[in-house]
Amino acid sequence: MLKEELHYPSNSGQNEIFATSWQPETDPLAILQISHGMAEFIERYQNFAEFLAKQGFFVVGNDHLGHGRSAGHPNNYGYFSDGNSKEHIVEDIKALHDLVKADYPTLPYFLMGHSMGSFIVRNYLQKYGDSVDGAILMGTSGPKPELEFLLPLLKVLNRVAPHKRNPLVDQLAFGKFKTYFVEGDSDFNWLSKNQENVKWYENHHQTGFIFTNNGFLTLFSLLNAGTKAGWAKTIPKKLPILVISGEDDPVGDMGKGIRKVFHELEEMQFSDITFCSYPEMRHEILMEENASLVYADILDWLSRHLPQ
Repeated sequence: MLKEELHYPSNSGQNEIFATSWQPETDPLAILQISHGMAEFIERYQNFAEFLAKQGFFVVGNDHLGHGRSAGHPNNYGYFSDGNSKEHIVEDIKALHDLVKADYPTLPYFLMGHSMGSFIVRNYLQKYGDSVDGAILMGTSGPKPELEFLLPLLKVLNRVAPHKRNPLVDQLAFGKFKTYFVEGDSDFNWLSKNQENVKWYENHHQTGFIFTNNGFLTLFSLLNAGTKAGWAKTIPKKLPILVISGEDDPVGDMGKGIRKVFHELEEMQFSDITFCSYPEMRHEILMEENASLVYADILDWLSRHLPQ
């Protein structure tokens, strides 16, 4: 396996985006681009990427604006960009797609998003659905109407104090998640049943940070656009989509939200949709102790959607 780093200008016009690729030793069968979640970075997917690279897949992903290496400095964690940050983050995904596709123009191309990354992917597919051969929505959810009232407020806060971190909004959005699980005293038990993963996430300086007003505005704008009624109407109906999550994921409303997403796609007559849910797994299914089950199911889905 060959691991490489690359960088390219952000659509924001002010930032450099950093990405990592994991390449198989033989000619790749296909490409999987990963869009990571909130308050994390692409290198967290190292084990999963190595697994797929050993199976012949070229895996690539970038650190989003305000995350990892693309943030530039820890003070910038959770701040995306001036201007239309929702558009910038989607266009940064497209720029990476175009860079990789230029080197491998004939290979099947899949796009996977986890959590916030799944909402980025849903926004991407609305605009560029015909640029990929399949999509994986992981740790996603249905609409969150209780958060919609925050959007007008966040637009004002983003104008007056875009860089200010907002623990109150963080508590409103995620505070109840920890009440589902009783073990330990961590606020992040909802992420994973695997307590080693929870501890790692708590202790790493590039994970678990509180978003700024700008960050929350971007997040909720992505969520709103990616979950509102008819959100998938511009996406090609023949595009294969895998909806995959933990059954005990509070982001997915403990199984109810992810089923809503699946049924929405059914009702909109998508021809190739797959639903996969794991009992007792929580939000970060790739980080659970039995994540090998998830690895195998994603590999199977990808393999079944390769050209025969």
